[in-house]
Amino acid sequence: MASISISPLQRLVEVQQACYTSPIVSYVEEVLVDVDLLKVRVYLAEGELFIEVFYNCVTDKTSFALIQAGQRVYGADNAKMEWHKHPFDAVNRHVSCPPVAFAEFLTDVENYFGKS
Repeated sequence: MASISISPLQRLVEVQQACYTSPIVSYVEEVLVDVDLLKVRVYLAEGELFIEVFYNCVTDKTSFALIQAGQRVYGADNAKMEWHKHPFDAVNRHVSCPPVAFAEFLTDVENYFGKS
């Protein structure tokens, strides 16, 4: 049975809810929200860090990337292959994992910075 995609607006609400309770989120910028796509930047209080969120409901592709100085330092996505993470200590590796919700990704980032 094929999975049922959720709308970009529903995904945005999930991101906003997770960010609302996070001690490390400074603010959320909605870069693009339309019928098929969602692009969001979640700015963190820690230095010049942000989380890039991308979701395409047509392809059901999702990606989360922690960006510092223009470089991904941690990530999780299901682009080009099944769900996988790009670990903090080896961001170019692909480590298979079950599907990742944004709240889980944000918790990983909080734990990395010792702020959960």
